[in-house]
Amino acid sequence: MAVTIDQIAERAGVSASTVARVLRGDVKGVQERSARKSREILRISEELGYQPNWRARALSRGKTHTIGLLYSNPRWIFEDPMNEIATSFTETLQTENYDIRLVPVTETGDWKELVLGGAVDGLAFLLHVPEPAQPIVLERRLPTILLGEKFGGLQHVVTDDVSGGRLATRHLLGLGHKRIALYVNESIRDHVSVNERRQGFEQAMREAGHDRKAEVWRCSTDDVMQRLLSGDAPTAVICYCHVEALELMHACWSHGVSVPTDLSLIAFNDIAATRFTTPPLTVIRFDTSEIGAIGARRLVARIASPEEATDEDSVVRQQLVLRGTTAPPAKRSS
Repeated sequence: MAVTIDQIAERAGVSASTVARVLRGDVKGVQERSARKSREILRISEELGYQPNWRARALSRGKTHTIGLLYSNPRWIFEDPMNEIATSFTETLQTENYDIRLVPVTETGDWKELVLGGAVDGLAFLLHVPEPAQPIVLERRLPTILLGEKFGGLQHVVTDDVSGGRLATRHLLGLGHKRIALYVNESIRDHVSVNERRQGFEQAMREAGHDRKAEVWRCSTDDVMQRLLSGDAPTAVICYCHVEALELMHACWSHGVSVPTDLSLIAFNDIAATRFTTPPLTVIRFDTSEIGAIGARRLVARIASPEEATDEDSVVRQQLVLRGTTAPPAKRSS
């Protein structure tokens, strides 16, 4: 039989409301005597094997009106442009009377109590489905949305990275560049945007008849600079994202390589930093707020009417933003 809050209260000699307050962590600013009692309540609850009945709470209210945003690496949420997507996702959920709960997927497995115990009505992931959560997701125990990645047939919202890769490449080809490299830092794991941006890049080079001059570099920024300084290097580089581009621009400055006179650079992601580099960075951008808003509305619709919800995936278009880091090559490659 499940242990109740009343049983813990009787054992601890306090009221049930006090036990509930302690178990939900509302113990800030208490005096030492109360703090000791809180520790005693927690010890008793652990000794009795108490598990919060989230599902009972949810049933009593119909729904929790809470979405769990699961993650294993906080950088995938709080780093540009993911934080912009997460902000839009959260704001749109609020208009639908839903709250969001950040749920770190840890080795301890505590997150499973929230996910499986009824504390949330649905799940969301940004860029990555942590391996421990994959079996739960694949079993479709809860309505789920995946933002910025594709996995296991889950409903997702992604950008059109194949088109983005073609767009960046065709821009450089139009300026007269023939030998172009796509640079993806060696620390980046393989996922949908890496593969699709490469696909678009190679398609555009092949269509232009320059596929033999298309290079894909999976290495460090230092390695890129060694290649660029070798004397037989591409005249333009497409960076997988803004991080590679900012690091490479700094390295070029350090080594006396002028952008865009000596080397044209273009990258994905339009964030504040790319607008204020010297010169400002030419980018392939997508509407981060659109990704978050679409994802939130799709997830809420699935929770409200699972049978009527569409399984259609959403693809957000990308566009070229011309700035100062791309120009015709000083000497056209052969």
